[in-house]
Amino acid sequence: MIFVFDMDGTLLNSKKEISENNKKAIQKLFSKGHKIVIATARLPRSIDKKIKSLDVTTDNIYYNGALVKCNDGTNFTNSIENNLFVEIYKSIKENDSGAIISIEENDKWFSCQEYDYKKEFSVSEGPEILNETDFLNKRPNKILINRYKTSKYIKEQFSHSCNVIETDSSTLIQIMSKDASKENSIKEIAEKYAFSRNKIYCFGDDHNDIGMFNYCANGVAMGNAIDELKKVAKYVTDTNDNDGIAKFILNNRYF
Repeated sequence: MIFVFDMDGTLLNSKKEISENNKKAIQKLFSKGHKIVIATARLPRSIDKKIKSLDVTTDNIYYNGALVKCNDGTNFTNSIENNLFVEIYKSIKENDSGAIISIEENDKWFSCQEYDYKKEFSVSEGPEILNETDFLNKRPNKILINRYKTSKYIKEQFSHSCNVIETDSSTLIQIMSKDASKENSIKEIAEKYAFSRNKIYCFGDDHNDIGMFNYCANGVAMGNAIDELKKVAKYVTDTNDNDGIAKFILNNRYF
């Protein structure tokens, strides 16, 4: 079977740590031959150290599916075309001039706006600040928007051409290529290893996990998950602060 784990709010507790119980449960799954997949909205440099601490071989989905790195060295990316990026940028500036826009491109963070990113994103380093012309020449894996008033106009204008997702309790908009999603990446990995949907268990907590729950036959919502995700989940386990992953795995005896 394939076991897919979201990170923030799922495998990571409120302290942004992987508990020893969760780590041991995943290691036992791996020792029994199950495939382990990490599916996160995060970028590689912010999460790889925590993934490696599991001490198992994983296939990793980053940026909600805009970048996938398989353990055999196979990688694939889904970027936003430059002309579409420019269109999105101009629309945001016209509709919500106070919104803060930054982008991720190939594991590098860029913006053309000065802002206290360290505090907002709880990181030690902010993005590289470019002039607007250089910024708008990029082909981002992901567009990040925070300090926004509404996501309505963005979804109305661009949902047909992009994946527009609100995360972090609706304080962050993440925009990716229409082809970039956790569910599409999981499908690619499942086909790679010849697993059917019925053999996939996925764990999550937020809006960006709804798609993969609809694709995978066995969605497991955390106790702290949003109600929308619980409604489409096959199972609900304990919270991320109470070893919900380990409890589900142990109670269902997958090893």
